[in-house]
This record gives sequence, structure tokens and C-alpha cells, in this order.
Amino acid sequence: MMKSQFVLPILSLLVALVLVPFSQAQETRSSNLQVENGVEIVGPIKHPGATKPSFTLTVRAETHDTDPSEFRAGSRVRITVTMTNTTDHEIDRSGMFYHGVDASFFYDVKDEDGKQPEKVVHLHPELDTAKPFWSGVLPGEPGLTKTDLSQLYKFDRPGKYFIQVSRPDNDCLDANGKPAVVKSNIITITITG
Repeated sequence: MMKSQFVLPILSLLVALVLVPFSQAQETRSSNLQVENGVEIVGPIKHPGATKPSFTLTVRAETHDTDPSEFRAGSRVRITVTMTNTTDHEIDRSGMFYHGVDASFFYDVKDEDGKQPEKVVHLHPELDTAKPFWSGVLPGEPGLTKTDLSQLYKFDRPGKYFIQVSRPDNDCLDANGKPAVVKSNIITITITG
């Protein structure tokens, strides 16, 4: 009987010690939480008064053939994204690779009819561990990311495909107070038979 008299107050104290900091952390997290395209972005905007994007994006195709924009059907379609810092301070370029694709970017791929190619279905996605990376880009410097788009889309039909990449800019807010979305140039690749 004496044990239960001590156990209940001690247990109550332990629960309070855990729940109070947790609820305070949740309140702080909620005040810094933003949702962009269904992705939660936690943390304060570093330069909320910025009126222009803190970086530019340029995309180019990567192939070993003589024509860098021509790929054979079923081959790997690799691109390089260059994120160039246009500010006077270091910017964040962190992301996460999943199946060879940098998930910090959004990939807009359309065929000649304006349709998105069929998406690749990975049979055992649980076997590919996401690989986060943390990186910054110094003022005026480029940061390069290579991505294998054939891990996202099937490029098995001959024809032209149009590719554009975008990424939210947490240093610059749009008119609605959300991170501005920076878009790259549009490149055209040709899939041959």
C-alpha cells in the first residue's frame, strides 16, 4: 500500500515534466509552421522583407551522347540543376535524395501533348532509405544538384519532353505571405526509339 502512495505522485510528476516541454515545443513549432504544396516547412523566414528571390535556377540535360538533349527510350534521363545565390548572405540548399532524386525541388515534365509522362512505381520503396543533406550556397556562388528524372517518370515513348524545375524560396515571401516559388528555364529533350 505504501508503494502505491509514492508511485502515483512520482508518475504524475514525470508525465508533467515530459508533457509541458513537449506542448511548449509544439506551440513554437506551430507558430513557425508553413505548408507549401503539402510540405511542412518549419522555421522562421530568414529575410521576410526580401522583395526579390534569393536564388536563380538553371536546368540542363546530362548525357554522354553528342547531342546533350537526346536520349534513347528507356535510358536514364539525368539533369543538373544549378541554384545560384543572388544575395549578400549564405542561403540554404539542403535537401533529401530519394531514389536518386533531390526531393527539395519540384519537377514539371510534360510531353508534346502537354501531358505528364507515366510515373515510375518502385516495387519496394521501403528499401531505399532517404538520404538527407545539409548545404549552403555562398553569395554569388552556384550550387549544383544532379537528379535522375527516370526514377520519377517513364521516358519510354519517343518524342519531345519539356522539363522545368522549381523550389520554394524561404528568404522571399510572395504577395500572400508564403515563400515565393522560383522557377527554372524550360529545357526540351528528345527521346529516340
